[in-house]
Amino acid sequence: MDSPVFEKVLAEVGNSGRHQSLLFWMFVVPINFLIPWIPLTPIFMTSTPTHTCRVPGHPSNISEDVWKQLTIPREEDGTYNQCQQYNITGDNIKDLDLHGNISSIVSLINYTYGIVDCRSDWDYDLSTYDSTLSMDQNWVCSRDSIGATWQAVGMAGNILGTLIFNSLSDFIGRRPVFVLTILIYTIFGIARLYMTSFMGIMVMQFISSMPFPAILEITLIIAMEQASPQWRSRITASSFIFWTAGMSLLPLVAWLSRSWQTLGLITTLPFAIFLLAWRYLPESPRFLLSRGRLEETHKLLSDIAKRNGQPVPDKLEITLLNLAQENVQESNYGIIQLFQNRTMFIRTFLLTVCYTCNNLFYYGLAYNTTNMSGNEFLNFFLLSIMELPSNLLGWLSAEWIGRRWTQCGCFTLATIFALASVGVSDGPVWVSITLLSISKLFITMSFLVIYLQCAEIYPTTHRAAGTGFSSIISSCFGTTAPYIAYTATKGAWIPNIILAIIGAIGICGACFLPETLGETLPESITDAKKFLVNEKFFSYKGKSCTHSKVHPVNDNQNHRINAPISENVPDYDSMAT
Repeated sequence: MDSPVFEKVLAEVGNSGRHQSLLFWMFVVPINFLIPWIPLTPIFMTSTPTHTCRVPGHPSNISEDVWKQLTIPREEDGTYNQCQQYNITGDNIKDLDLHGNISSIVSLINYTYGIVDCRSDWDYDLSTYDSTLSMDQNWVCSRDSIGATWQAVGMAGNILGTLIFNSLSDFIGRRPVFVLTILIYTIFGIARLYMTSFMGIMVMQFISSMPFPAILEITLIIAMEQASPQWRSRITASSFIFWTAGMSLLPLVAWLSRSWQTLGLITTLPFAIFLLAWRYLPESPRFLLSRGRLEETHKLLSDIAKRNGQPVPDKLEITLLNLAQENVQESNYGIIQLFQNRTMFIRTFLLTVCYTCNNLFYYGLAYNTTNMSGNEFLNFFLLSIMELPSNLLGWLSAEWIGRRWTQCGCFTLATIFALASVGVSDGPVWVSITLLSISKLFITMSFLVIYLQCAEIYPTTHRAAGTGFSSIISSCFGTTAPYIAYTATKGAWIPNIILAIIGAIGICGACFLPETLGETLPESITDAKKFLVNEKFFSYKGKSCTHSKVHPVNDNQNHRINAPISENVPDYDSMAT
């Protein structure tokens, strides 16, 4: 398919008019506002309040404070041990003379009965939560890693869901897969709240997490495949802004809910609205044309023209027929075709590396929120609200400096601030929170850019499959994010060292991706093979002080990015004109 020709057709029917605005406000905005609740709600669902062993036989004539002193040993800092108790019960306490000095009595109990691990159940601090999944299942002490495992199981569900749904959307369409994923999440997202067995809890979490990446990515793909290059970056930036708005609201919802089941219902049921609105979601015209569905493509483009107040282009049917015939000559074998050509292989690899590093860094910070000192709701909110300026800065930077150098710079700065927080891990809480908030600001900017690069580097015929592949690999590694946060139990500085290493790898991957600022999207594998292969490493397409655009020189001898050594492909910009 000839990319410039289709872009011209889309421009004639309107690629930035009322149709795009309706699509944006009806689907992109609400989906991106709600979607962070799917992966981030489990952080609060598995929150573990302060707890102590529940020792049976508490007499009514002994106050709660005295009973705790008599039954629970203290740590060196004066706090009560959360996993051990004195080997004693209420019957033993009755035999003691409690009229003396309480410290002497506790010393006698310690000497006489000794200390053992909790033998019954636990009492939890109910000042913040009435119930969480960790409280209901007693995922504490020797079982405290199960909460991280439950979160990791959800991320494993992301992997399978991406593999199935993103690939499926390249074959049966974006819209039917969108409806299917919404249906699955609504049903199983509610079912997981009422499972009591260990296996049921894990299976429901896995299934309900499968649709998350597809719901997010397919919505953006549908919108960006019907929009102008300027609107594409606007859609991506705006989607991140509304993601941040939804994420910033989540700690308030969690605080008001007090129960993990109530929180689960509040963050799941709103998605059912899209089951009623699916008929208003248009299929991607690029997808329809790539599958040879000419009548549907013609009708959709005509509808877009009418909605945008534009005349239907002359000879639209003939143009679409010619484009379809070109596309038929190139068979679609799915994701495997991204690895058959050296250029696409390298770019797929680099996009996947950057996607993975962004994912691990971002969620590693998010999951570590409950391990930080201070109020977990306030910490989460502060780290979330920092993403608002990062979304605006990311969009402006991607449009002015370009995609590649924005991502390189953001990875670098996120890594530096994560490392800086290591040196103050034992210092004032506000210093550590500030440094990590700045680190999250830059990694969010980088995350915005990688979504944009996936949409602009992968060709239309393989865009969902390519983005899905990068997301799958990212999710595979992403299952370790809860465990990165769990390492904080061994040392508060350890997660930030791990994140800094991840950021350094991301810097290396981002430097070698091509700059796609202002470029026409590749429609097919043939287009993608020739896409920006002559770009030099030290090239710059951003806006200079005089607002002039610098184009890379067409020179095959100067360190071209991702270009096969044996190929000598002409400049793609000149082909487009």
